[in-house]
Amino acid sequence: MKIKPLILISAVILLTGSACVSTQKYKDMTTARDHYMSEYQNLKAVEQENEGLKSQLRVAENQLKLVQDGIEKQKKDLARLQTESKEMAARYDSVLGENSQLLSNYSTDKMSLQEKLAANEEQVRQQEKQLLGLENTLGMQSYDMQSIQSNLASRENRVAELEKLLAEKEAQMAKLRLSLQQALTGFSDADLSLTERDGKIYISLSQNLLFKSGSDEVDPGGKKALTQLAKALSANPDIEIIVEGHTDGAGSVDYNWDLSTRRATSVVKQLAINGVPPSQLTAAGRGMHHPIMPNNSPENKAKNRRTEIILSPNLNKLIEVLK
Repeated sequence: MKIKPLILISAVILLTGSACVSTQKYKDMTTARDHYMSEYQNLKAVEQENEGLKSQLRVAENQLKLVQDGIEKQKKDLARLQTESKEMAARYDSVLGENSQLLSNYSTDKMSLQEKLAANEEQVRQQEKQLLGLENTLGMQSYDMQSIQSNLASRENRVAELEKLLAEKEAQMAKLRLSLQQALTGFSDADLSLTERDGKIYISLSQNLLFKSGSDEVDPGGKKALTQLAKALSANPDIEIIVEGHTDGAGSVDYNWDLSTRRATSVVKQLAINGVPPSQLTAAGRGMHHPIMPNNSPENKAKNRRTEIILSPNLNKLIEVLK
């Protein structure tokens, strides 16, 4: 309980302001006043301490409230857990009963299961053995497949390159044939013919156009034809040129073979003189051994006495691709 300082001070003044008192009494009053002042200070300190304690009490009450709330929550959680525990216990009892039944059944079927297990284990071992063999086989097949795929890709590339080269050669030969047809315009079909077989161009020139009977010297008319032919051939450095001499069946084999070779050589020289690179030229004498008609009439023999110029594309690039 608070005592206001003014009340205490007033009491002291009233006491000291009364009629004159004895010295001893005055001292006693002074002592009392000092005592009261000391008590007042102590009381004030107590009041301040009380205020602090009240503040602490409020904090403690709040903390107590939190603790009580926590306890209530824990009680609810405990009740819930107890309920769940009972449910779990019931489920446990149920599962335990089921397990007991299963154990009983297991005991009954144990021997049979062990036998089946042993059989299954043996089957698994056999299957694992087979699987290992299959894996090894598969590994080898995979390696072979990769090798095959690599070879196939390489072959496909080579085929594509070959097809490209063949197309280029076909275009080259078609262009050459057109050029030759234009260059040889004006000659009769009996003296000069142009055909194409197996990717090659065959130019057949009669003896009547090129040579006198039994001679290997090219006539002026033949030189004219060969000059025109050489102009077309010299523009195609990538072709191979084979000149074959042919005779009829009259005379000896040696004579005809020799004559056909000399005639082929004369034609080769004439082509070279007119600009065809010698490296492209080959002379061959076939004698009487490759007639195109039976030698049973003057007309057929005249057809067999011929010089053939065979033009074929240079296949070196194709051969390189095929290697």
